[in-house]
Amino acid sequence: MNKKFKFPPKSKKLLTDPNLIAQRLSILVGKPFFLTGKTRTDGSNVRKLVAATLEKYPLPELAEISQFEIVPPKGKGIPKIALEFVDTYIVSSGISYNLQVWNRIPSAETLLIRYDNGENLKCTDVRFVFVKINIEELKIASVVILTPGYIVKNFGVFGQPTIKHQLLISKKVRQEIYGSFDKILVFPDSKRMTYYIQHEYRPPNMNMTEEPNIKNLYSIELLRIRVAEKLIGFKLGAASTKNRGQALEKKTLELLGYTIKDEDLLYGAYPDIRNQLLEVKVQDSPTVDLGKFSPNKEEVVAQEFNLTTFDVRYLIVLTNPQTEIIEGVILCPGEKLGEIFSYVSTESYKCQRAIPMKFFDKYNGRSVFNPK
Repeated sequence: MNKKFKFPPKSKKLLTDPNLIAQRLSILVGKPFFLTGKTRTDGSNVRKLVAATLEKYPLPELAEISQFEIVPPKGKGIPKIALEFVDTYIVSSGISYNLQVWNRIPSAETLLIRYDNGENLKCTDVRFVFVKINIEELKIASVVILTPGYIVKNFGVFGQPTIKHQLLISKKVRQEIYGSFDKILVFPDSKRMTYYIQHEYRPPNMNMTEEPNIKNLYSIELLRIRVAEKLIGFKLGAASTKNRGQALEKKTLELLGYTIKDEDLLYGAYPDIRNQLLEVKVQDSPTVDLGKFSPNKEEVVAQEFNLTTFDVRYLIVLTNPQTEIIEGVILCPGEKLGEIFSYVSTESYKCQRAIPMKFFDKYNGRSVFNPK
């Protein structure tokens, strides 16, 4: 496969329309395809065949190295045919096809490619090209191109692997925050939270570990004024990451006006300051450990008001590892984290989704995109 396929297009807008891709790949239907029985070899052969076919037609203009950033470490989760943001899969026999997607959650709005012009390509932008093989005749029976959204809508959500999630904040993004006027990157509260938050400060009258009080939830803008602005330049001296996290939690509680008890800091709730639905994190390395809960997956955290990990506010401070001084702050609802930064895991993982074989059988002799 040509090496240029490993690089993204110059712009997301240049990606070939998937209906046109289906039309171009239609010439593969009926072509002989020998199955070796070796999964990796057969998968590689299908990918090379699809790439060689696409190469017969005009391809998107290639991006230059200086124009984009691959967000996941080591390029994990980037589709194999990055130039068209396509991953290929070989479908053969059985009652159902077990789709396995490595190192990304297909339906998550998580960044894979960030362009300097502000554009980006996410997990949801990847196109899945399924090549169905007639195992009796050893010929390509059909080509079916699907989007993650179509798969979820028609066959259900992807299984969530048990993995330790981390958030990657690239050096480039850090420098952009450091170079901004107030050194704070802030995003508004989730839509659901806008019905509850208050913008005028009133001292808290509850313990930080208590359930969120809807009448006293400070807005992100108020958190910016009361906390984020005052944290810039603050030295977060502590011996370990865990202790730095507790030091940040304590300072945040002081700035918000809470009465602090030492045992509260060891409570270990999610989010850290539960009464304000606020999670605090320290970042002095490329990654932030998210712990047990991650806004990469929506889970209810305040049952009474149906507030979820998407609504939890994240206060992430960027510290200088040499001086321990806070040089930047991020304030963001959970639902936006994956759109700005990138979720990664400490090891390779896969998401799976079963698709009935009869679905593919319906399109024998055709090449289709998101069929109705």
